[in-house]
Amino acid sequence: MSYEETAGNFRIVNDALGMGTALMRHCQPEQPTFQAAALAVLQLSKGEIDPEEARDAFIEALEAVGVFVRGVA
Repeated sequence: MSYEETAGNFRIVNDALGMGTALMRHCQPEQPTFQAAALAVLQLSKGEIDPEEARDAFIEALEAVGVFVRGVA
């Protein structure tokens, strides 16, 4: 999947590190969607959560702040 990092420029994300970096760049820590996604990414990095669950939380957090995510089914 990829997200629009800046106008017209997309970044591919395929692991927990990339997801965490995107969350930190685009979301505010006090946002509930950020908190849920950050927890999901941590759980993903420890193998404690299904990757699809982490992906869904990540997409929800980015979309909540107006970031366009490509590759959403």
